[in-house]
Amino acid sequence: MPAAMALTLTAAGTGSLHAATPPPSAVPVIKVGPRPATFADLPATSVVADEAVHEVVRSGDRIYAYGNFDHIGRYSGPGRVLDATTGADLPAPVLPDGQVSVSVSDGSGGWYVGGDFDQDSYGGVEGGLQHVLADGSVDPAFDAGADGLVSAMALDGDTLYVGGLFQHVDGTPRQNLAAVSAVDGHLLAFSNDQSQRVREIAAGDGSVYVGSDHVEALDPTTGAELDAFTTPVEGTVTALTLGGGRLYIGTTRLIAADPVTGDKDTDFDVDLDGPEGRHVDVLLYAGDTLYAGGDAGTVAGRPGRLVALDPATGAADASFDPQVDGPDLQDGTPAGVYDLALTGDRLWVGGTFGTAGGQPAGDLAVLDPATGAAANVDLPTFDYPVNAVEASGSGVYVGGKFFLDEPAASAGLAALDATTLEPVPSFHATVPSYGELAVTSNAVYIGWAHFNGYFPHTANPPYYYDTTSTIRAYDPDTGAVDPDRTHRVPDLTGFTTVGDQLVVARRLQDDVRFPQNRITVYGADGSKVKSFVLRPRGYIAYLTAVGGDLLAVGSFRGIPEVYRGTRLAAMVRFSTRGAIRRTFDSSIGGPVYDASAAGRSIYATGLFDHDYYPVVTKIDASSAWNRMRFKPTTFPANGVLLRTTPLGDTVWVSGGVNRFLDSTTGAVVPDPTGGHQEDVDSITRVAGGLVFGSMQYGVNIHGSSWNNLGYVGRVAD
Repeated sequence: MPAAMALTLTAAGTGSLHAATPPPSAVPVIKVGPRPATFADLPATSVVADEAVHEVVRSGDRIYAYGNFDHIGRYSGPGRVLDATTGADLPAPVLPDGQVSVSVSDGSGGWYVGGDFDQDSYGGVEGGLQHVLADGSVDPAFDAGADGLVSAMALDGDTLYVGGLFQHVDGTPRQNLAAVSAVDGHLLAFSNDQSQRVREIAAGDGSVYVGSDHVEALDPTTGAELDAFTTPVEGTVTALTLGGGRLYIGTTRLIAADPVTGDKDTDFDVDLDGPEGRHVDVLLYAGDTLYAGGDAGTVAGRPGRLVALDPATGAADASFDPQVDGPDLQDGTPAGVYDLALTGDRLWVGGTFGTAGGQPAGDLAVLDPATGAAANVDLPTFDYPVNAVEASGSGVYVGGKFFLDEPAASAGLAALDATTLEPVPSFHATVPSYGELAVTSNAVYIGWAHFNGYFPHTANPPYYYDTTSTIRAYDPDTGAVDPDRTHRVPDLTGFTTVGDQLVVARRLQDDVRFPQNRITVYGADGSKVKSFVLRPRGYIAYLTAVGGDLLAVGSFRGIPEVYRGTRLAAMVRFSTRGAIRRTFDSSIGGPVYDASAAGRSIYATGLFDHDYYPVVTKIDASSAWNRMRFKPTTFPANGVLLRTTPLGDTVWVSGGVNRFLDSTTGAVVPDPTGGHQEDVDSITRVAGGLVFGSMQYGVNIHGSSWNNLGYVGRVAD
């Protein structure tokens, strides 16, 4: 179901279905139940998408998932620990959500990690700051938390300096800057509130250097400003490091300064070139080399994503050619290098880029520190930027805005293994579509399958929108658009598939309440096979297949010799040649919005009975007479049942609430999804279980609480 639909009732007991067409980005019907507290609560085989998953359809040994996403894969959280030699995963805590902005080595094989994330699953500790031990576990003795973003850290002895954008640390007022014990995280006396976000901290030689919109030197115990130091720069400070008796400062320039006085070193002069506002984002001092990474076009005349400089003069080393490059992200995040770590003869590079060292890369690379060539290390790829890389012991902590493990890039349509839910590597859709999903053996179709209905309160005709819609076809193995099977349809009211054929319904009139409708059947190669006008007039809310026939549901003007003299019909069953099934009597007290078939049964939802509450009913697929023993438990009056899916012994119904019903009696049965019932947006049966697609609301990804993420889960019977 691509979007929430609003129902309007007409007079005289004959309902009409009216739904405003949503924009493509509209979200499905909002569920009233709770979502899983963290991604750790999802079924073990779940794959997560970076936007909503609206529909899942099984076809053979595959699940096709449709939604608004661009990437789909296993949830990793925004932090990983990798083996410094092989790049293999090492034990690490899985952050439930958020982003990692910075990490520093604890000197004992572990890390202090800062960012904007929720640590509730780690014993109630506030978000934004944690200590990861060398074995990959979270240090239970380290109890410190900031009530906002931690984006800068520096460790000096047993003191951990933290900066960012926050108001409290350990429950005590501290604005954007604080110091905590590296042993247990308790707040220290150090205090110097900062009016601007602290982006960088460097500590050593008896001073703490703080970078925000300028640079300050502070007493490491009290936080008092050191009078001898005068800031050498004004403007956003994006990199700080100490080395060789100098303080190096990155902004839209790169300078070196005296760490005691702040006086600029006139012998060190490095220019940046490129788009306005580009910065040096990371500095790494390595004795005879100063590495500078950022998003500039050039630094000291060399390509500016990553350069190696003489730390005395700032001259670039021409023999260092890392070839780090890639496009800026769609959200405006510039491509570049955001953090560096040196482990022996390997330079770890994190950021946003697609190539490094002359090889493809997914925001993380390991390079030769002398030449910039790619090292032979098998690394994961990431879906969003890597903000932090930090070596400690035998591991490297990698953190950022990412949250998927080896994600498959596919625009709104993905193919998954029906058993494992692993993305199919060969499938890669590049053209997004909007609507609903139907699958045949030779095509995957996406288009609008549920029609709005007419406007009963319009004073004068026309009663309908005048629109043209696309039913786009994709190759089921590669995800490439198939132009021969793609169709542009004026006034589309529904589509479905019968075998390998595509069946399309379109409205022929806009100015009458009960318009004529044309049914067109396309063959497996996309060519038109036949076309006919459906005899009963009316609006088609949904078109589906039942027993090799077609079933149009909505509200129709009845044919007396077919529908036993009734004035209105809720459904029309007909063959692919247009022949009306005369034994099918759909005398239901109200219009139908959705129907699904299983064997000899049809489950229909709409506006029935005299209470005008949306309900679900079960009818015989041959006669359409109600089977009265199917008595669903009363649903809330504000529940709008929009969809049904038979699942064998149960049937799923969806709307303002989700329920699983006994397919014979209609009684509510226990949730078979293990607590995810209210998350389900679409569900299908597979061998040994159920697969469902879902959306989560307000997940804190990238340090924001307004990200809608979807997932596909699999549960066993």
